[in-house]
Amino acid sequence: MRLRTLEVPIAGLPDELDGLRIAHLSDFHLGLPSRGGVAVERAVEWTAERRPDLVCLTGDLLSRGSGEERLRGLLSRLPQPSFAILGNHDFAVSRDPFSEPTAVREVEPATLLSDEGVTVELRGRQVYVAGSDPRARWTRRRKRPAELAVTGPDLRILLCHYPQAVDGLPHGAFDLVLAGHMHDGQLCIPYPGGKLRLAHPRARYTSGLYRRSGGVLHVSPGLGTTFVPFRFFARPEATELVLRTLPV
Repeated sequence: MRLRTLEVPIAGLPDELDGLRIAHLSDFHLGLPSRGGVAVERAVEWTAERRPDLVCLTGDLLSRGSGEERLRGLLSRLPQPSFAILGNHDFAVSRDPFSEPTAVREVEPATLLSDEGVTVELRGRQVYVAGSDPRARWTRRRKRPAELAVTGPDLRILLCHYPQAVDGLPHGAFDLVLAGHMHDGQLCIPYPGGKLRLAHPRARYTSGLYRRSGGVLHVSPGLGTTFVPFRFFARPEATELVLRTLPV
């Protein structure tokens, strides 16, 4: 697996938040036999060693309820504050025949965000973290990610399982948008200069950083697997994002 550190320039970031470190983890898919479980364990261990300022988890924590006890043990080892959202697999909204709905509705000591946001103080500045419920994609009874935007805090972060949600955000809605879901394709065919991602061959956002009008997007390659219990040319990754001030 890959343990990666990325610098992320943020326009107008206060000097006090320059160098702020955010651990971004995603797509554990616990509850089914998979090598992804080993990757999750290593990612949590690494995150605990790094002691970032903030930990963010962007959904698909479980594929089956049988993984809940293991999930809670892993989350208890993460530095605080930590925030999480759920993904489509947590509700078994997937073509994966091995997934089942889970009953997880809180993930203490992490804070589970569901169409809501909270403000925390980091380095003497106000940091707003909002979490979008994945069901906003398939039901109108949920808030859209854009509705979670606010003005005022020194740094505004959106956790949203689906990366393409960034395209629906108004200009300047968030400073940073964190997403997962893609697994970097999970099963890929390499070719000179790139690779064909079999799971998402036409996806615009697959992994890494993208600067968009609604905010800087980071898509995590994730740690677990779906459909088949392995990856091919799509390494699992835990990412530490180091924020840097970009003058306006």
